[in-house]
Amino acid sequence: MVARLDAGGIVDEVPVQAGQIVKVRFDKCSAGWQATFELTHPEVADLSVVHRLVADTLPEARAAVPNAISYLAGTPIDEPLYE
Repeated sequence: MVARLDAGGIVDEVPVQAGQIVKVRFDKCSAGWQATFELTHPEVADLSVVHRLVADTLPEARAAVPNAISYLAGTPIDEPLYE
């Protein structure tokens, strides 16, 4: 992972399937640490999922992000998304 500080938060780049990179922002919040990221479909630029998860600690939030990305990305399908 590549991490940098940005306006009080930590921004990481998480490599995912097919060589894509997902930028994740970690911020301290009243419930612990929140991780926010956006997933877009490579073929449909105007369709995205923005997800936020909250964990007690920063290491727990970092550990949860790859599983959340995998879950939200789902299983690839053979047919195009739109016809």
